[in-house]
Amino acid sequence: MAANPFNISKRLREDKEQQAQSAASINESLAIVDAIIDEYDELIIKLDKKIQPYIPPINEKIKAVQTAYLNRISHGCRSDLKWIQIDTKSLNIYNNSDEEVVVYEVKKDPNTFRFLGYYGAKFYRHPKNRDYGANVVLTIDTADANPGSGALIILDDDAAELTGFSTTTASAGIKTGDLIKDSLDNPVIFQTAPSVTGLGTTSYAAYNYAVSGFCTASDNKIYGDQRVGFITDFNIGDEIYDNSDRTSDGFIPTGTTITGFGTAVGITSYVQSNGITTAIEVVFDFATLSNPVVSSVDPEIGRNFHVGVVSTYYFASLSAAPVATGIQSSFLVIRPGDISDIEFDSSKNPIDPVEIGIAEGGNIGKGHQVDLINNGDPKITTQWSEITSEPEPAVGAGRVEYYIGDLQWPTISVKDGDGDVTTTHATLGQRVIISVGSTTGAAIGYTGTPPAGSIPGDCGTYDSAITTAESEMNAIIAQNTPIINHYISGSQTLRSLRDTDEGQAWGYLQSIGYLNAKGKQSLQQAEQIEDFNWVDI
Repeated sequence: MAANPFNISKRLREDKEQQAQSAASINESLAIVDAIIDEYDELIIKLDKKIQPYIPPINEKIKAVQTAYLNRISHGCRSDLKWIQIDTKSLNIYNNSDEEVVVYEVKKDPNTFRFLGYYGAKFYRHPKNRDYGANVVLTIDTADANPGSGALIILDDDAAELTGFSTTTASAGIKTGDLIKDSLDNPVIFQTAPSVTGLGTTSYAAYNYAVSGFCTASDNKIYGDQRVGFITDFNIGDEIYDNSDRTSDGFIPTGTTITGFGTAVGITSYVQSNGITTAIEVVFDFATLSNPVVSSVDPEIGRNFHVGVVSTYYFASLSAAPVATGIQSSFLVIRPGDISDIEFDSSKNPIDPVEIGIAEGGNIGKGHQVDLINNGDPKITTQWSEITSEPEPAVGAGRVEYYIGDLQWPTISVKDGDGDVTTTHATLGQRVIISVGSTTGAAIGYTGTPPAGSIPGDCGTYDSAITTAESEMNAIIAQNTPIINHYISGSQTLRSLRDTDEGQAWGYLQSIGYLNAKGKQSLQQAEQIEDFNWVDI
């Protein structure tokens, strides 16, 4: 009997149909498990919501403690300032030899610094703790999204694979038509899911670095005072802005870039070895800017600016810009279509990476585990590769910071050419350059008298307010935390049950993805056989 290629094609098409039927059957099982998971979700959310009223009263009392300490400082009963050595360097004196100097700055006194961590319910969420009605094909761990721009800048190490510019992996990657979401449950950055319209590379300032300098209004130069970083460490085309989050304090216009570098001779003051404060000429590095600065910064005070180093990154072009900023945030890539058409990577790990955050708002009900914490760590949502034994990221509910202060206020003394010394109270941010070996009794020191001239007579009232605030805080903590832990205990039992069923649902999802891939392959093979010219054979 002669071989018939069309019999092979028929068998392949029958295989495709059988695989589709198997996937549909598994999908029915998945729907049942998903319904059970939804029941757990409903109860877990109810318990998590019971927790919520008991946490804010604690945090309000924590805030009240901070306020009491801040009030004592602002009333003049204590000082929270101290002279801090910030640098030792050689001063490049114009037409003279270098001078070894020490730079001091008035800062908040670290010895009297205190903080109190806010309370919060911290959740840990496995990848399998998800909505099984959604076709999530992958997660972008780290990317930037900026309002006004339709570009999602992908910062993952495997960005080339994710965008399809490298074929080193078998992963589907991101495709045109995919949808982007920052959260399925409570989206903030993309409240609607924009679609991917293209993929490519672009120049972008993903990371920024602080430099200290000064400037003059309407001039297009930033002069580096070399206290924090060096202006010339960067490149033409790098972006420069007031703050690390690209916001402006009114000094540098938005969109300003570095156009060149140079040096200039300027005037600064320092304390000589004989204790006399004098003005000298020094050499400053500067960067020229694409726009003139708006406001001046005193060279004796200086301030931090931030330079964004521009490099090339992979990006996804989106059909719509985000409504909120997402810097180094994670995003979901969703492939349209019902679950029977899902492409699911069977190598994905159902328990890693772990998402960590605070269970409030849209995060209520999330996670396979929840704990009551007050560690003082930042209030963020991030991911943790627990399976590789990476250190757990610092995630908490935030904190309040304050200073208990002491009875010593920093002073600055200036000696003129006649040897007369003038002493005044130093202020926060004030700096002084002192020659190594400078005489004692000049330049910097402390006094037991506040700037107002005397310590107020009612400071006892402010001391009592601190005692009262701390007592009330401890009382509400003792009252509310047992109740919170009771609800957490109940929700944790349900989370454990849900976690087990989610493992089963994840397995169903993997099976559907495998069967769909095999069915697609069988159909392609059948079409190739049918399209072949068998007459000559």
